[in-house]
Amino acid sequence: MKAFMLFGHRFLILMATVLLISCSSLSVIRHTDPAAAADAIQRCRRPFLDIPYRVVHSIEAALPGGKTGTVVGVTVFDPAAGTIHSVIMTIEGFVLFDARHDKGELRVDRAAAPFDGGHFAAHIMEDVRLIFLAPQGRLADAGLLENGSSICRYYENQDRIVDVVVHQDDTWEIETYRASHERLRKIRAFSVHDRIPGILELTGFESSNYSLRLKLISAEPVTAQEPGVRSQDSE
Repeated sequence: MKAFMLFGHRFLILMATVLLISCSSLSVIRHTDPAAAADAIQRCRRPFLDIPYRVVHSIEAALPGGKTGTVVGVTVFDPAAGTIHSVIMTIEGFVLFDARHDKGELRVDRAAAPFDGGHFAAHIMEDVRLIFLAPQGRLADAGLLENGSSICRYYENQDRIVDVVVHQDDTWEIETYRASHERLRKIRAFSVHDRIPGILELTGFESSNYSLRLKLISAEPVTAQEPGVRSQDSE
């Protein structure tokens, strides 16, 4: 019994240590020379397109409360203006979510269940901005990871840290953390062609854990004046 209690005590200490490490560790950035840092900064721009685009995805969602389903997401974004219009609809075209982010202001035109709970609309638009628009915060560091991938670290408002990692095969990852290094979100991009990923995976690690898997249906450049999103429900 005493041996079992001692083992249990050590196990708890070990688990506490593992949890502490998982909540408080950032990737270690290696520094070689200024040219390598400049190259890393250039490569960190690859995930973010430079002109307005309309992208359409099939989205497999696992939402809080055990809800799952497949929807269609249509996003129009303008990197120069920093604007985003995002619509999520059923396969039949019924709009479940319709919101815009313009000059720091969020406007939600529709949010049907399950997208109407709490601050979920703000979280969705934050995810969309994280995927399609470059970080707005201060570039704090840049260099290489141990495996040779390029990494740039940004400090944004509200004490949030954003790591952009571009691998040697041009796939990429984006991770966000609180100032305490608690991980908030992770995005992974696969099957990248001409800077546009065929598959995106997003995981949220906050109190309401959720995951999204986005499969690209289409991507096309648009003019800044072109209307954003049309759906069967809005015609």
